[in-house]
Amino acid sequence: MPYTTLASSALSIWRALESYGLEPRTLFERAGLDPAKLYDPNARYRDAKLYDLWQLALEASGDPGLGLKVASHWHPSTAHALGYAWLASATLKDALERTVRYFRIMTDKERLTLEESEEELRLIIENPAEDYPTAAEDFDASFAALVSLCRMCHGEAFNPLRITFRRPEPPDPAVFAEHFRAPIQYAGNEDSVCFDRADAETPLPTANAEVARANEKIVQDYLARFDRSSVAMQVRARLTEQLPSGHMSQESVAEALHMSLRSLQRRLRNEGTSYKDLLDETRRELAAHYMAESHLSINEITYLLGFSEPSNFSRAFRRWTGKSPTDYRSHSPAFAG
Repeated sequence: MPYTTLASSALSIWRALESYGLEPRTLFERAGLDPAKLYDPNARYRDAKLYDLWQLALEASGDPGLGLKVASHWHPSTAHALGYAWLASATLKDALERTVRYFRIMTDKERLTLEESEEELRLIIENPAEDYPTAAEDFDASFAALVSLCRMCHGEAFNPLRITFRRPEPPDPAVFAEHFRAPIQYAGNEDSVCFDRADAETPLPTANAEVARANEKIVQDYLARFDRSSVAMQVRARLTEQLPSGHMSQESVAEALHMSLRSLQRRLRNEGTSYKDLLDETRRELAAHYMAESHLSINEITYLLGFSEPSNFSRAFRRWTGKSPTDYRSHSPAFAG
């Protein structure tokens, strides 16, 4: 599936390249990205091309701290109305929940989850699309911008509890330590930022419920237009509805979308995907969600995903994760005794 990212979010990359004395237009065009889209609030870039841009920018700058430099040029306005909704949120927890809910406006490739305990909130970013990697510097920039945004709302003294990166330790970890001002684990098993719950539930001085609602509505309208314009997204929505019944097929999806089977196949092919790929992706994403729900048994998840037998689900899950569903849960912190 051709994943996309909000084009305006790449403005911070452009500005960072300028700060190095580089010509950003040249690098954007080499990556196949139209610079004019940076100022179109509705435009999106192919994620694979953005990945190429990160690689070109890293090579041209020679700076392993590129992600932090990019974050220093980030502004809430580059996150469409979601950035303004964040600033107007009642608390950091409210802002994080809103970001998780509408993160698709930023990118439809990565997934955010927010896990809560009595004392902490942990925001986790994942890339379930194994064939479409995310640059380590992209995650560096995301977390650095997130912490900067928290300081914008809470004050410069705000610090997260800890940061975990899957990436290896950078050549100059002191630069990261200086920005995050929190313990950082490299080569970890996830990419996450952990916040003190008391901090996250402290009312924000920038809170404005009316502004937050207005901007949230803008985000909702954008996503509705985005979903309608993408046949792949419509197919995923229909599959999500039909999977629990076990009676999903290309024919039934085509009928639900009021098009012929041949037309559906052609339009999906034009979007760089297929019914088979979308079925597998939808099942994989739903499986990750259902497996985190402790009240759902493996058998229940099997049928929610439209598999006829638990063994079929187990084979698919092992292909997605390298583990059986039982092993996966036994090693998950949420299910640890």
